[in-house]
Amino acid sequence: MSDFVYIMSPSYSGSTLLTFLLGTHPQIATIGELKATSRGNVETYNCSCGEKIRDCPFWHRVAECLESRGIAFDVADFGTHFRCPSRPVADKILRARVRGAALETVRGAALRALPACWGVFRSALERNRLLVDVIKELQGARIFLDGSKDPVRLKYLLDAGYWEIKVIHLVRDGRGTANSYMGHYGVGMRDAASEWRLTQAECERMNDRLRADMLLRLDYDELCASPDAVLDRVFRFVGIDPDLATRDFLSVEHHILGNPMRLRSSSEIVRDDRWKTALTPEDLATFERIAGEVNRQYGYE
Repeated sequence: MSDFVYIMSPSYSGSTLLTFLLGTHPQIATIGELKATSRGNVETYNCSCGEKIRDCPFWHRVAECLESRGIAFDVADFGTHFRCPSRPVADKILRARVRGAALETVRGAALRALPACWGVFRSALERNRLLVDVIKELQGARIFLDGSKDPVRLKYLLDAGYWEIKVIHLVRDGRGTANSYMGHYGVGMRDAASEWRLTQAECERMNDRLRADMLLRLDYDELCASPDAVLDRVFRFVGIDPDLATRDFLSVEHHILGNPMRLRSSSEIVRDDRWKTALTPEDLATFERIAGEVNRQYGYE
């Protein structure tokens, strides 16, 4: 059984920052989001080391290691995301949000009943397993950190039984995540607030499946305000010595995929509070109507 840490959260909750900070520990291997989506044009995409991902020596070594195991690998398509765009029905089953136990039983039966869907699922699961092994070997670590965030992805990884998984549920004020979501996807507050609320509901359904010793909830604001204390808590939760970490995350080699924060040139931690001035009164009223009650359950007034 390998050791595995998964960051689960809605988008724009600070998972890339947390990944960089945890990745300073020599016993943690990570590339950020192992599902490897949202990279746009891979020919121009930069690895966090600064190299174009196609030119990065690390990714060349990953490809060589996989090819030595008989697995073809291209940074344009990791094959680790649980989806099947060529078959819409299978894709819908694979990517559906996490539901209650009864509906998840139906999902499992549907996966096995559709050969194409089951084949895609098993192939993606095997590629995840192989990439985890290779990246841990190349980075010389015993724990793998996946910052992919998706609750349904976590469900599949847990069900596989390959790893001893611990989960960090990263929480941020929903108004902040909604503001970033609006800017990135060009949608209004109604869609952004609904997405945040629905994803948090998925996270809580996954939390209900976990033993107490498997789950740690972290607050983005606390991470920014007291990073050393928060990181010490996480390292102890994972079961490694906090003193071995290098707290300046730009001082270590990293090859992290994720949002543009991965390319920053400063290791200064600054809380993103842009939502406080960017959101209009109408935006705030819409968020309150759709997700305000849930936001308060996490302590945000």
